[in-house]
Amino acid sequence: MIEVPHWVQLFVLVGIALVVIVVPIRILYEMTKDSRERSRRFKELTDRLKERFGGVEAHRTVFGLSRVDISHEGRPATVYQPADDEIMIQLEPKIQPKYHVIARTLGPLSGGFAMMWESFRLLPRVLTFDPLIDESIALYASPVFGNYLREAMIDGIPAEGKPTGLAESLVILRKMPGVRKFELRMSPSGGFRLSFKLRADDLLYRPDELEAAVHHAFRLYDLMVLS
Repeated sequence: MIEVPHWVQLFVLVGIALVVIVVPIRILYEMTKDSRERSRRFKELTDRLKERFGGVEAHRTVFGLSRVDISHEGRPATVYQPADDEIMIQLEPKIQPKYHVIARTLGPLSGGFAMMWESFRLLPRVLTFDPLIDESIALYASPVFGNYLREAMIDGIPAEGKPTGLAESLVILRKMPGVRKFELRMSPSGGFRLSFKLRADDLLYRPDELEAAVHHAFRLYDLMVLS
């Protein structure tokens, strides 16, 4: 039987110790580093929101989405940052929506139907037959409410001049600076919320743009829920 040299045994033990101790420490360091970076960005977002909104209260959580409660012209809303390149705005109205609507940036996978996962409802696409909307925004709603949206859209798109009403707000949200993709979801169970996938940090570092997004979110809510 060949005896293993002492230095070889020591080398193996040191290697095992490095794997068992150093690797978890490295992983933990990266996790805490990412957490610190997220905390920093979340604090910076909160500070910028204070420049344009009232009633700003940050709620940082270990599990789940951290949120910032805000007030716009006396109306409450909540801002989330699910990822570094995403912002979500949830309105907190007293009257919940009665209908189901999805409006999102038109993409190659935009089909004739969209799923409202909150209520497992399949919504057909609504066409206005105006290129201003149909070539940039995919709009989905139940047939009855979809007819109302179509008429409201058409009424807001004049032959000359800028769009107004529903059409104006949707076009503005679609073209927000730094936004790669936007989505509006409205339903009785899910409430009213907007989400933005970002390609640049305009909404994060320019609070006036985020204020415009919240303004048009409430405007759409008024037109689709309170009208």
